[in-house]
Amino acid sequence: MTGAKFPRDARLLTPDAFTRVLKTRPFRGKFLWIYRLDRAQSEPANAVTTSGENLEAEATNRGNPAVVPLANSYRGPQLGIMIGKRNAKTAVLRNAIKRRIREQFRLRAARLPVRAYVVRLSAPASKADTSAIVGEWVDSMEIDIKKNVALAHNKSGQAL
Repeated sequence: MTGAKFPRDARLLTPDAFTRVLKTRPFRGKFLWIYRLDRAQSEPANAVTTSGENLEAEATNRGNPAVVPLANSYRGPQLGIMIGKRNAKTAVLRNAIKRRIREQFRLRAARLPVRAYVVRLSAPASKADTSAIVGEWVDSMEIDIKKNVALAHNKSGQAL
C-alpha cells in the first residue's frame, strides 16, 4: 500500500506522553492492554516546547501565562508500544511483535481517529502467539474505525 507511512511524529516518544495515555482505562484482552486517549485531551494547555526558548518573558508579556503549542504538531493518531522481557523472553520475539503491531497501525492510520494509543503486552507470549496478539490489536483498531465512521456519519446527518 503506497502512502501508508509511520513517521517519527506518529510515535509516542516521551515519558510524559506515555504517562498521559497510561492514566486512561485500558481495553484488556488475552495478551494486550490497549490504552487510548483522544489527542485533544492528551495535550495540556500550558505545554512548552523543548527548544530552549525564553518562555518566561513571553508569559509575563501581558500578565497571562503563555500558551505554547507542543513541539509535535502532528495531527494524526500516535502509537506507543510497551513489550517487556518478562512477557516476551527473547529480543527476536519482542521485535517481531512490535514490528507487526506497527505495520498494522501504519496500514490503518489514515482511518483511525486522532488518538494516542499505547499497546502493552500483559501476558507471557511465545512465537506461536504472535498472530493472536496482532489479531487482538487489529480487532481493537477496527472497532475504533467503525466508531469513528459512525460518529462522522451522525455528525454529517445532523448538519443537514
